[in-house]
Parts: sequence; structure tokens; C-alpha cells
Amino acid sequence: MAIRVPGVRHRRGGAKSAKRSAVAVLQLTAMVDMFTVMVVFLLQNYATTNQVLPISDKVSLPSAMEVRELKPSNVVVISEDGVSFNNQIVASIEDLKAAEDWFLPSLEKSIREVIRVGNEKKNSLGQKIREAVNEAKTGPQQEEEIDDFLKLTIQADKTVDFLSVKKIMYTVTEAGVQEINFAVLKKSEDKTVN
Repeated sequence: MAIRVPGVRHRRGGAKSAKRSAVAVLQLTAMVDMFTVMVVFLLQNYATTNQVLPISDKVSLPSAMEVRELKPSNVVVISEDGVSFNNQIVASIEDLKAAEDWFLPSLEKSIREVIRVGNEKKNSLGQKIREAVNEAKTGPQQEEEIDDFLKLTIQADKTVDFLSVKKIMYTVTEAGVQEINFAVLKKSEDKTVN
């Protein structure tokens, strides 16, 4: 075997000083990985913001100046068609107006069932493990937060009288709901001068 002097070598083995041919190979795997990471990041970012509360077409919500964003919760809709809880009709508007004791048993039964199922999920072994892991990561929580199944949003039509809304609120609190919110539309701050 011959001993060769170090230096620039040609691909085919010679010591020629010819120019190399430039062949660029596109690394598709790396680019697909990069796009996958970007898509997952964008999905995670947009999935947690601007959650929309579904509003029934048959409900004309009142407007208000001071509003805050509603979090997902159980929904009671009071319209001319009747009273519905999580998209299931539980009473007619006539039953609501005729109730003398301010109590709707069908609505109360539906809410208690949702609270019972929520408590079962909360007290399950898997949930307790998740809470223990979260507490180990972040430390003990100072303020105890109300569970989502104990929160409720009321969507009442503008035409529904206040006594009917008050009956719904009474039934909801008797069923065990701890936080009641009202769905409203934000009033525009345009002030016209006459």
C-alpha cells in the first residue's frame, strides 16, 4: 500500500483539485418533527383560551356594562319554551310561573344527579392521585376552590319576569349549587351626544 501525502482529495480517490459537485439533501424527518411541535403548541395554546358558552337561539340575553369571562359550568336556560338544564327540558314556563312554593322538583332532581356524579368522580382513586401529584408539584393550596360541578350559569331571556328567575335561583341553591353566574352580553361603551 502506498503512502500518500495529506491534502485535498477528489471523491474518486485522486489528488485532483477539481471542484466538488454540490448535492443538497433535504432532511424531511427534521422538518416534519418541527411542524409537529408547532402544531401541538398552537393547539394547546388555542384550546385553553376564549372558551365560548353556547347560547340558545331562542334566548335574547340582557346586556351589562361590567362583565367577566364565564368558565364552563352547568347551564340553566329560561326562555318562552320552558326551563332546560344542560339542554334537557325540565319544566314548562307555565309550571315555573304556577309554582307557589318557589321550588321546581324536576330541576332540583336533575341538579342533584349532576352533583352526585361529580362527587363520585372527585372522590375516585384516580382523582385523589392526581390531586396528590399536583399538591406535591405546587405545594398545598391556601384557598379551596369551588368544584366545577357546583357552579351554574343561568341564561334568562329578557322577557322572563324576575320572580321566575328568583324561583330558579332558589331551586338551584336548595339543590346544592354554590356559585351562580348570569350570562349577559357586554354593552358597548359608545356614548352618543344629542
